[in-house]
Amino acid sequence: MRLIIAGKNSIAVGVLEYAMKNIDISIFVVLNSTEDFKNGFQKSLGFYANLWKIPIINLEEVYNYQDAIFLSLEFDKIIKPSLFKTKNLFNIHFSLLPAYKGMYTSALPLINAESETGVTLHKIDAGIDTGDIISQKKIKISEKDTARKLYLKYIHEGIRLVVENLSSLINNDYKSLPQGSLNSSYYGKNTIDYANLKINYKQTAFQVVNQLNAFSFREYQLPKFNDVEIGCSEITSEKSFLKPGSIVKDNKNSFKIATIDFDVILYKDLFKLLWSYCKINDYSSLNYLLEANNLDLEIKTKEGWTALIIAVYNGSFECVLQLIDAGADVNAHNYNFTSVLMYAKTNALKSNERRIIDKLIDSGSNIFSKDIFGKTVLDWVKEEDNELHNYFKSKL
Repeated sequence: MRLIIAGKNSIAVGVLEYAMKNIDISIFVVLNSTEDFKNGFQKSLGFYANLWKIPIINLEEVYNYQDAIFLSLEFDKIIKPSLFKTKNLFNIHFSLLPAYKGMYTSALPLINAESETGVTLHKIDAGIDTGDIISQKKIKISEKDTARKLYLKYIHEGIRLVVENLSSLINNDYKSLPQGSLNSSYYGKNTIDYANLKINYKQTAFQVVNQLNAFSFREYQLPKFNDVEIGCSEITSEKSFLKPGSIVKDNKNSFKIATIDFDVILYKDLFKLLWSYCKINDYSSLNYLLEANNLDLEIKTKEGWTALIIAVYNGSFECVLQLIDAGADVNAHNYNFTSVLMYAKTNALKSNERRIIDKLIDSGSNIFSKDIFGKTVLDWVKEEDNELHNYFKSKL
C-alpha cells in the first residue's frame, strides 16, 4: 500500500508530517506546478519532502499504482479517475459540500454573509467537487473574519479532518454518502476578477464590510479605496446622507465613507510605512506611528519579516529600541524559523556593530532557538566568524 499526497501548502505538509509519524506505509508526494521549494506564508510541500527525504513523483507515475491511496490537498491538476488503476481517490474541499463547489471559498461565504462554512473529505469522481462525502467539519464565521483568517481556519480543520479519517481510508472501512442537489452551488474562475477588484458601495454598510473582508488577504492583496490599501473597516452608528461611495471625512489614517444606510470607516493600512521606517532607521516617524496607532507588531511581510526583524537586519538601532519598548517579540522568526537574533548576527558580520545583539539578549532573545535546519545562532556563527562566535558564547 502507498499513500500519495498531492498538493501544496501547510495542509499538505501537516498531513505529511502526521502520516510519517503515525502510518506505517510508503509515502510519496506529487507537487503542484507552481512549487518553488520555498517556505512563505504557507509551508512548501516540496521543501519539506526534501528535508524529510520523502520521494517526489509525478502524477503520471501514480496512474499505474493499483494499491494506493491518493489524497488531493489543494492540488492544482484536474483528476480524471479513469486514468487511475486505484479507485482510492480522495480530496479535501474547503466548504460544506454540496454548497460552494469550485473556487474562492475563502471569499464567497464572506460576501454572502454566511454564518458557517466547513471542510469536506470526499471521494473524487469525474465531476467538480461532486464525489460522495465521507466526513465534514463545520467552521463558524465571525463578523471579524477576513479571507485570510477564514483560509487559516480551513487549513487547521482540514488537517484535523484528514488525521481523523486517514486510517479508515487506508483500511477501506469508511462510509460515504452521495451529495444531494439541495443547497448545491458552484462558482467558477470568472466569479471574481482579482486583477480588477472593486468594492460596490451602492449597498448597505454590512454588505460593504463583507466585501472588504472577503478581499483582505495581506499576502496576496488588500482592498483599496482611492488607490489606498485598506487594512480593516468598521461600521459606524451614523446614517449616511451622501451618495454611496462618497467621502464623508478623510483623516490621516482613515476614510469615512457613505453607503446605502450607515457610514463606514476604512482604516488605511499602515504596515508598509511601518516597515519602511524600520528599514531606514526613521525613529522619529516610527515613534509617531506607534503612539498614534495600535499596530500589531508581529504582522509579517510577504517574506516573513516582522518590523523588528527589518530593523535588526538593517542595523536600525534606535528603531530596535522603540520596537522592543513597544512590546515587539524578540524571539520572532521568519517562515524558516530564522530568529531575530540570527538576523542580528548577520548585521553584526556586516557592520561589526554588536549593540543590537546585546539589547536583544538582554531583552530575552533565546540563543538556543533552532531554525528549520535544526541550527542555533551559535551553530551558524561558528561557521562564519570565530571572534563573533566567542562573543555570543560570552553571553551565555
